[in-house]
Amino acid sequence: MKIIHLSDLHIGKSNNLEKISQLVQWILNQKKIHQASVVAISGDITDDGADWQFQQAREMLDRLTEAGFTVLPVPGNHDYGLFGITESKKSAANFRKYLSGQVEYPHLVVIERTAFLLLNSMEGEFSAVEMIGAEGSLGKKQLKRLAGILEELGENSAIKRVILILHHHPFDLKRFHVMRDAKRFLKILKDKKQMMKGKAAVLFGHKHVEKRYNDPEDHKEDSYGLDLIYASGSTVERNQEGKMVVPVIDLDDLVITRYKID
Repeated sequence: MKIIHLSDLHIGKSNNLEKISQLVQWILNQKKIHQASVVAISGDITDDGADWQFQQAREMLDRLTEAGFTVLPVPGNHDYGLFGITESKKSAANFRKYLSGQVEYPHLVVIERTAFLLLNSMEGEFSAVEMIGAEGSLGKKQLKRLAGILEELGENSAIKRVILILHHHPFDLKRFHVMRDAKRFLKILKDKKQMMKGKAAVLFGHKHVEKRYNDPEDHKEDSYGLDLIYASGSTVERNQEGKMVVPVIDLDDLVITRYKID
């Protein structure tokens, strides 16, 4: 099974909408090349959580869903408020209205024996004492639900693998990069790694830096019992060659192919 992992599209900023339109057209035109049927988007789909930005995002996603792709979006800090540093209940409602339709997280989607767990790393921010920030937090209730769902999936013989998708960074310790409750999240992954069949991945964004966390010196994938830990960079940002990069993940072979788009 292959999936496309997009992140940090920031619709409403600069000419990002034009670039996203190019990306979507490439995905539609090159089905035989990438062979993916699922598009995961790990947050910051809009730049300020404004109504018009969500409307434009919905139009882009409709092009994918109408072509038969399953689109799995999760919210980021920019989807929830101005400049990505405030938490607006209106923006959160707009994310549900236009993009996800989901009220409760984790949200479970099963495709071809693969359990996709969509997480909302902004949920805990609404109950945080500090209401201005971008760190993100899953919150105690969501973490408890996550632990319970992983146990249920572990008992389900029909499930082949588990893929967790969230926006905020579980590892980078810099302020505004790492989640407030990243340690609790990672502890659950360690505690429940047997429940995840030994076939599991965590996908996220936020930092605008692409990286797979399988460095020999820190062994994060081995340490947490995960097959793949991967941060997608901001898909709309061009690399040194002036190209946008679309990562396609082969969940069977654990290979990431990076396609470069003009």
